[in-house]
Amino acid sequence: MIIKLAKVISCSSEHASNPATNLLQHRSNTSWRCAKPGEMLATVIFQLAEPSCITGLDIGNYRSCVVVVSASTSAEPDNWLPIVNHQFLTHDEAANGKFRDQVEIFTKKDLNPETIKIKFDRVKVTCMQSANLKELFGLSFIVFKTEVVVDLGLDIFGRFKMKHPEEDKNNSSVDDFKEKYLKMINSKKPDYKANLFSKIKETGMNNFSKRQEENKEPMKRPLLEKLEAGKADEVFGTKTQDPTNSPSVNGSKAKDAKVTDLNDKPVARTPFGDIVSAPSPKTAKKDAKEENQRHSTNRRKRSLSPEESSSKENINKKKQSCPDCRDEEDKICQNCGKLPQPRPSPRPERATKKRNIEAQKPTKLFSKLFEDITFSLSGYVNPQRDEIRRKALQMGAKYIADPNTTNKKCTHLICAFKNTPKYQQLKGHSKIVSHTFIEDCFNEKKRFPWRRYALDSKDKAESESEEEILGSSSALKTSNVFEEDTDSDSNY
Repeated sequence: MIIKLAKVISCSSEHASNPATNLLQHRSNTSWRCAKPGEMLATVIFQLAEPSCITGLDIGNYRSCVVVVSASTSAEPDNWLPIVNHQFLTHDEAANGKFRDQVEIFTKKDLNPETIKIKFDRVKVTCMQSANLKELFGLSFIVFKTEVVVDLGLDIFGRFKMKHPEEDKNNSSVDDFKEKYLKMINSKKPDYKANLFSKIKETGMNNFSKRQEENKEPMKRPLLEKLEAGKADEVFGTKTQDPTNSPSVNGSKAKDAKVTDLNDKPVARTPFGDIVSAPSPKTAKKDAKEENQRHSTNRRKRSLSPEESSSKENINKKKQSCPDCRDEEDKICQNCGKLPQPRPSPRPERATKKRNIEAQKPTKLFSKLFEDITFSLSGYVNPQRDEIRRKALQMGAKYIADPNTTNKKCTHLICAFKNTPKYQQLKGHSKIVSHTFIEDCFNEKKRFPWRRYALDSKDKAESESEEEILGSSSALKTSNVFEEDTDSDSNY
């Protein structure tokens, strides 16, 4: 369904023979055009006949590069929500005069999904064309559409008439019968898991009680009982036993008797009757030496008293004058008794490294950092616009008020946001960056690679082809940069 346009609220520019009221009714051989050549922007605001949801749009273009359609409600008349932003012609086509009449149809899927369910009262149409300033531009027609849902109140489905619930109050419905049937089934269904769990619990408790009731006799340990009773002689045997009196003598007992006869000393035994060998005199001497060495090392490791610390300083002085310590690094010195200190290896200082790195980077005068850059501004308003331009000019850049793609003189476009007319014009021809590129280079006195500040994510993702250039101190320009020519303070 077509939405009717009630009236034209305001219009920024219109031709005498082609006013904006021609768009209220779609007629042939009529259009809305700007007042005079040289204009780059023209807007018109319409009042809808009634609040409606915009679900479709037909636009007939007349020599406009970009057409932007936005809408607002009566509650917030100044809050314009974008609906369509379409480019009919490129900058080069308009500059070369390759105009053609185009009609674009936008369906529900082509519009902004956030604005489809909102009922709007006003619609604003913006046309832009900055490439060819000798031509008039505007729209041939514009049609807004909406969806209408008609509720006739009929209870008919094909050839059948729908049944009202009031007519069949006595009879139970299918849903009620289904609920009753499900309740009956659920009540009869046994819970197998709960029954199984209860049976397992009962059997487990019964088994536990049976094990507790059973009185099992403990294991018999005769040797342990004899030891507890104090009968250790019966377990380990007597310590002094004559070999002649015993009727059966083992080989081990005979050996024990011989040892006692030779040495005339009692034999040391373990609690289980094993003989403990006596240490030999040679091993005893070795053990004494080892103990003495351990005591000496422990004395060295303990904390030093003031007297010992003074002796340590004397040892260090000896060590410094010791020729053996200086010659051999991996051996203990006989004079000092310690390893020599490692010789310090020569290391380059960090300051020299930084100087070498900074010497390798290219340098320029601060007033010539941007000597090969020509730039233009888009989307900024004074005083920020003049501040950015002033900083760039102090670094040696040149300003272009009206750039174009034919001579390719504009190398950088300092743009506030995407999809401005200059952004559409210079995209693919110039390097488009944000204002932080100028501010960071001015504050740090370095020229950074432009891709770090690119607005387009594709340009930022590519590898940097430029190097950082250091700016040396130089006298700033004394000329007043605000007196130079600039373009208008518009956002385009």
